[in-house]
Amino acid sequence: MSTTNKSFRVLITNDDGPPNEEESPFILSFIEYLESFGWDVKVCLPNSQKSWISKSFMIKDSIEVSYYNRKTRQINHHQSSPSDFVLLSGTPATCVNIALYHIFKDESFDLVLAGPNFGRNSSTIYTLASGTIGAAMEAVLCDQKAIALSYSFYSRDFSKSKIDHACEMAFKVINHLCILDEWPKNGLFNVNVPLVEEECPVHLTTFAQASYGSLFKPIGLPAANVVEGSENVEQQVRMEGEGESGRQVFRFLPDYKTLSISKTLEPGTDAWALENRFISVTPMLASFELAKQPNVNYRFESLNKL
Repeated sequence: MSTTNKSFRVLITNDDGPPNEEESPFILSFIEYLESFGWDVKVCLPNSQKSWISKSFMIKDSIEVSYYNRKTRQINHHQSSPSDFVLLSGTPATCVNIALYHIFKDESFDLVLAGPNFGRNSSTIYTLASGTIGAAMEAVLCDQKAIALSYSFYSRDFSKSKIDHACEMAFKVINHLCILDEWPKNGLFNVNVPLVEEECPVHLTTFAQASYGSLFKPIGLPAANVVEGSENVEQQVRMEGEGESGRQVFRFLPDYKTLSISKTLEPGTDAWALENRFISVTPMLASFELAKQPNVNYRFESLNKL
């Protein structure tokens, strides 16, 4: 992969929150990589992890501003350096909107970049729920060019060499897209980069169609009524969770084993590309496309005769 380098002014957000080894380990190194090529980077991030939230707004919440100091790695209520990252107590889409129309309203950006996400955003089940992609979609609806970037990892080995190489590969793809003469109208690109040490070929992909089962599980709360020897574990947890108050409690705990793997490995899809450790680039529109099915008759004529 080789392409001409040009400096761009970019707004960066994510859905993993400020730099954090546990939940947001890739954002700082990527920003520093862009800056090493002379890119002018402005940053507005959620102040905490906001995954699986798509393009939502918490319309009854007041949005608070804080700042992440890159040198001290501390979060403050007041800006202490021009290089501080802006943090908002809102969703990724909220960060994009407030950044564009308020915090950086006097700036003109060449690109809004969401990511790099901690984990892949491939197939319909993840892309429709992704806060990373939701932020990029918000940018498009604000008349900006946008790219959603995610790192797909295959082990918990997040070595510096792998992260540096992912930054390099991601930069080459993003820079290439930025200098394209043609950009999808009302569109964006969803880019997934494998977190590996080897060089990865780039594939233009489609979204894998997939499905999943339950995303939530009942959880136990301290309770006096514990049934010993129960064969129905879920019933046991439910009883513990209800306790004397009669409340049921569920937590977001997806069962990834229910993912329809066979469907997601169709050649040419993003999931197939990542399984083969290819970089996937998927052009998409920030819209709900009309389901055009010319051979389907919905028979609305019968309703009009009533």
